[in-house]
Amino acid sequence: MLELHGISRATFDLIVASEVTSEAFYVKHYRHPEWPGEQSGVTGGIGYDFGQQSRAQILADWSGKIPDAMVKALAKCAGVTGAAAAPLARGLRDVVDVPWDAALDVFANHDVPRYLGMLFRACPGARELAPDCVGVLLSIVFNRGAGGFNSSAPRYAEMRQIKAAVAAGELARIPGLIRSMKRLWPNSKGLRVRRDDEAALFEHGLAASHPHEHAKLPTTPAPDDPDVVAHVQARLRELGYFEVGQVDGEPTAGGRTEAAILAFRNEHGLPLTTAIDDQLLTELGKAAPRQVAEARAYATVDDLRAGGSQTIALTDRAKRWAGNLFGGSTGLGGAGVLAWFTDRATQLSAAKDAVGGLGLTPAAIEAIAIAVAALVVVAGAGVLVWFVAHELEQRRVADYRAGKHA
Repeated sequence: MLELHGISRATFDLIVASEVTSEAFYVKHYRHPEWPGEQSGVTGGIGYDFGQQSRAQILADWSGKIPDAMVKALAKCAGVTGAAAAPLARGLRDVVDVPWDAALDVFANHDVPRYLGMLFRACPGARELAPDCVGVLLSIVFNRGAGGFNSSAPRYAEMRQIKAAVAAGELARIPGLIRSMKRLWPNSKGLRVRRDDEAALFEHGLAASHPHEHAKLPTTPAPDDPDVVAHVQARLRELGYFEVGQVDGEPTAGGRTEAAILAFRNEHGLPLTTAIDDQLLTELGKAAPRQVAEARAYATVDDLRAGGSQTIALTDRAKRWAGNLFGGSTGLGGAGVLAWFTDRATQLSAAKDAVGGLGLTPAAIEAIAIAVAALVVVAGAGVLVWFVAHELEQRRVADYRAGKHA
């Protein structure tokens, strides 16, 4: 009997079917390693990507399951992904033959618990869900990786929102988010069907173990298309609405994207709603860049300091600290630093001549030289800190003038 590790048999079977279709199909087509394309590595067994694993992991997973010679050959695939994996896969077709029982054993007893661990670390709260729901999230992680739960890329907007929904207990949102991922694979029927099947199984899990959330499904709105949201975010930034934040395809309720949409609507006489509708998209397409007030366009460091800028306060402290190290001031410019170095070099030369006239031993002179050099290094560190702080200060002013910060 298979150990399911807390997921349902239905989701276990879904992953297996999505990866290799069936035992009969596996025996006919997947016993030998292949390269699926894109950024995959050599793949074998039930969706086991050898290129994504370490050599030690491959040895731990497959030793004793297939002959040692095959394991050693597959271990050479560790870390090799993309086009470089294609010739490796071709070279292994006559060397490696993984029977169904071995493939199923590795998947059930190695892959499932390992990927569940990744899921539970990346998506807190997933462990407490129904077996169907946990299994669906495992299927997504097995297919897309767990890193998507924390990635800021628009491509992973749904995974970030799934993580947030699990944490908030808003489980009724998740089936729609799973279906929304189909946008990523317009020409891959298999992946689109997989997402639909996962969404249906998640809903089944809600019905069985989370009835209150299941009851919300009919009234839960479909999620915004992350591609459209990312387009709106990028266009708002182009127009000078930098309060929108990063372009991540995620319109967090009450967040920066909604604030920027409201600001744009207000300035263009549109209904004050956070909705991304045809009217908003049309106006964004023809709008001119946001005008920056003259007082803002010509602002100085002093203006930002008077306005309570935390960045300027930080750079001021850094400059004062740096000035204490090299004896300069917070207003020291490039010419001043050059003068400082020239002055120190002159002082060191004079000190060397003076020490030479004292009749000290070479060892004593060397010790003094080392001490002086150490002082110069410390002072030089102060100069570096000053320059970094100055650069940050100038960037902050430039961003403020452009309208990027309040």
